[in-house]
Amino acid sequence: MKINRRKNIGFTLIELLISVFIVAILVVITSSSYSGIIARQALLDYTDRLYGFLSLAKIQSVKQNEKVYVHFCQFENSTKWDMAMTTLPACDCFTADSCLLNGAEKIQELTDGKVVSASASDITFNGKQASYSPMRFSVNAGSVTLTNSSGQKLKVIQSTMRLRICAPDKAQLGYKKC
Repeated sequence: MKINRRKNIGFTLIELLISVFIVAILVVITSSSYSGIIARQALLDYTDRLYGFLSLAKIQSVKQNEKVYVHFCQFENSTKWDMAMTTLPACDCFTADSCLLNGAEKIQELTDGKVVSASASDITFNGKQASYSPMRFSVNAGSVTLTNSSGQKLKVIQSTMRLRICAPDKAQLGYKKC
């Protein structure tokens, strides 16, 4: 009677190294793709947030029957910005209780300074503030351009007639070229 014995039941060192190498390549490829997806989604999120905040300011001015300002505040000369909604012509988004609307702070992050950023030249509103009066078509026209870590840009434009989003360089992320 013959006994059948198996030789070398496990992996060899070379097989194991090749498997680890293939997995490492796949991780590098997917991580760069994944960071691009995160950057695109963050840009869309921050742009929608800005659009909604400006729309809300317009609604608040009509509701309260007084001028409402949206202030854009830069954090210590960085690419991080916040935005605040108030009836006051001046405020600092980073100082507590300086930007109040109906007794409550209305402050949101405009950019995080890492994945999505903006520079002072990207905000064209006069005095770094948008203003909305209860009268129809009485707005401070300007725009804000947001850039993600992949270099993609979206622009929110407030004209006297309407608020819109477009892509400044080329049509991308579902928006037409400005």
